[in-house]
Amino acid sequence: MNGFKKIISAAMVLCTASMIFSGCVTDYEKSDIEKEISENIGVKNAIVFPVYTEFKGEDGYTDRIWTAKIPDSGIEFHVIDDYHWGMESVTNYLKNDYDEAVLAYIETQLPKFEYIKTSTYKKDGIFYGEITGKYENLQELKACHDELENIKKAFDDLGYDNLQIAYQIEYIHPLRNITDYVIDDGDAWGNTKSIDSFEDMKKEYITTVLDYRYEDLQSFSPEEIKSSLDNYMYPVGIYRGNQTDKSLYDERDIDYYDDIIANKYAYGISFGSLYEILKRENMNPEGDYWHYYFTGADGSVYEISYDFNDYPFTDSYSETRNGYYYIKDGEKVPMNYYFYNHFTESEVYNMTGLNIIF
Repeated sequence: MNGFKKIISAAMVLCTASMIFSGCVTDYEKSDIEKEISENIGVKNAIVFPVYTEFKGEDGYTDRIWTAKIPDSGIEFHVIDDYHWGMESVTNYLKNDYDEAVLAYIETQLPKFEYIKTSTYKKDGIFYGEITGKYENLQELKACHDELENIKKAFDDLGYDNLQIAYQIEYIHPLRNITDYVIDDGDAWGNTKSIDSFEDMKKEYITTVLDYRYEDLQSFSPEEIKSSLDNYMYPVGIYRGNQTDKSLYDERDIDYYDDIIANKYAYGISFGSLYEILKRENMNPEGDYWHYYFTGADGSVYEISYDFNDYPFTDSYSETRNGYYYIKDGEKVPMNYYFYNHFTESEVYNMTGLNIIF
């Protein structure tokens, strides 16, 4: 028994040493790849080529690519033995491009759609594919959703009912590409195996419109807005009490708005939402949600606009990016970061004297 324990201990020491330098990895063989295809991908009759190829990825690790072929259709796909740095050491796992390879094979057999499109390509011997769409209003969003459901049905009709193809439906809103940071609020992501409901997509659209106070807001009823805010994480209110320590605020002293919200990524109160707050708090801003003036609690004159987005910011890599600013008494004040067009609670307080809560 002692000898057996010594063997175990020696093996553990060797594995530990291996992890320090290269990690504990699994050395997959052809039989493992066949098992992966049969049990996890669900293809029972694929033929795995006996020799794998190697490819050095951008992370510097060499992956092994096994090629498989389905005799009936001639579809070729790949199982990738992906090596990468884990939490503490090098590790590997199996992934595959079966769904994308099938999409490339059946792409010409799919119906023609108006709002969504498929795209497939091959890079370093591996198939990639996705579905994309764009919308600017609720009607176009509904059309995108309906076409996603129709393409899923087309997969089923062609005999590939388990395909999981990633999709992204982009909300082409006025500020999306103003700076070199893409504001993708309102986009819908998912895959064709579990398409988001239209109501969930609509909720993301409405909350984005609410955040920036876009003119689209006028097309939604109070009931639709209320429904979209169920369980929303950042409602906005104003503290009316006398405490200075936020932890001592009494909820009864906070007035929450029904239709003003902070950004879902916790950036704060948008330029447009601040305009709406100023109106409701009788601070008399001049202009509209896109571009306005007001006199602050400190007597300074503030000018705020989504058009103020060409301030030169220099980042830690010495690259210059144009971004947002506002004007205080005629002087440009840059935001904390180039793509920020939202104010924090403290910034709102310093400008307005209002104790904003979100």
